[in-house]
Amino acid sequence: MPSQQKIIFGFVSGRGYEVQSLMLVRSLRQFGEELSNLPVWIFIPEGQILDSRKEQALLNLQTEIIPFKIEETFRKFPFALKAVAAAQAEKLAENHHNILAWHDRTGMIRHAPKAFNLPVDKDIGFRPTDIANIGPRFNHPLPLFWQKICDHYNISIDQLPEITTIIDRIKLHLYVNAGLLVVRPEKQVLRKWAENFQKTYAQLEFKRFYQENQRYAIFMHQAALTAAVVMKTNSEERLILPENYLFSVDNFLEYPEELRPDSLDEIITGRFHDFFALDNWENLIIASEDLIDWFKTQLNEGPYWPVQNK
Repeated sequence: MPSQQKIIFGFVSGRGYEVQSLMLVRSLRQFGEELSNLPVWIFIPEGQILDSRKEQALLNLQTEIIPFKIEETFRKFPFALKAVAAAQAEKLAENHHNILAWHDRTGMIRHAPKAFNLPVDKDIGFRPTDIANIGPRFNHPLPLFWQKICDHYNISIDQLPEITTIIDRIKLHLYVNAGLLVVRPEKQVLRKWAENFQKTYAQLEFKRFYQENQRYAIFMHQAALTAAVVMKTNSEERLILPENYLFSVDNFLEYPEELRPDSLDEIITGRFHDFFALDNWENLIIASEDLIDWFKTQLNEGPYWPVQNK
């Protein structure tokens, strides 16, 4: 890794999510190879108190736990915490680190994430979304929701180039996955994301979509992020990270066969959704016995999801 590129690894957590946090940090420390010693920032909403034993375990892993503020009403909206924490991490990183790798808390590192070390001509690395969901289909009329997004942020459809979803392989206009964002902090992409999101989430023109279908509320954060990426970078400055980054572990057997690894051990970084809440999770992946045992050891810390979120 070029010495001039200092990488910080960060994510948002909180009370009840300590097991997830421990699994992610331990995976980096144990499996991250030459990048295993990256500094790690864990952002916690101001006023929350972590389980003391697990907090000490996180600190023992050489992490820094950083409280951050968020407006209470906005905090209740899906994924607002992630966007606001990402913005504050980016601001903090700007004068100290060349690159911020912002990963979903519900994740793991299996090998050195070398692609975090962005090429000098790239300002952001990300993955396409797993499935089409609310994404705008390429070569189709632009849906009203996305017309509103483009109008609100003064961007055009021509600024949303073609991208292909990971699992269902549908061609969309640019629709950025918020699960892993590798950025140069000085570009302020994550701060623009949080600003976009906070200014628009409660507007009446978007509330009508939430009432029509809850998915619009759930994925509004990714629409605001996509707009921020377009507003702050051009296509030449963007890098689509390799297929084995942000691998959706829950959907292991749903990936097209040509894109599915022979074993989960082959991925670089992965992300879980409800995976460890399932009694039969071991049957939903192909993985080495060592990796399965490693997961079980981590789960001895307690439930992966807080009981109320199951």
